[in-house]
Amino acid sequence: MRYYVMEQDEFDSPSSEEMIYVFEHERKNTWGEIRSLEDFTAKCLFTESRDHYMYRKNAVEDIDVFELEEKLKEELLPLQEVTDDELLQLKEGFSEQIKPFIFPNNIIRRAYAYEPDWNDRFFVAETEEKYFGLYWCTTA
Repeated sequence: MRYYVMEQDEFDSPSSEEMIYVFEHERKNTWGEIRSLEDFTAKCLFTESRDHYMYRKNAVEDIDVFELEEKLKEELLPLQEVTDDELLQLKEGFSEQIKPFIFPNNIIRRAYAYEPDWNDRFFVAETEEKYFGLYWCTTA
């Protein structure tokens, strides 16, 4: 899986206190741990959590990375389906910001990892070729 993180200094308004993660994983890699959209979502959550914990390493409990990933998989709620209108809003809202990454076409399945909030959205999608994830958050 590959991912890219964009932080506030990379946006037009650097005072926005925003962060965007873009995740991609080719589906042809069936020998790995990612075999479903749920597996991909758990791996994305793990990656974001790991980065967050490393940044605040003195403020979190000491936990093995494998334990953390398993804990996140266990706590993963059922994915929430994204409507056509919601997908269109996501594309319009983030396509320019995430270049050179692009929202995939021919999406088979699309969902939120959890209930989106005004300052926190985690979108995942699946096509025949790959998995795609977009995590956006702001503290503003």
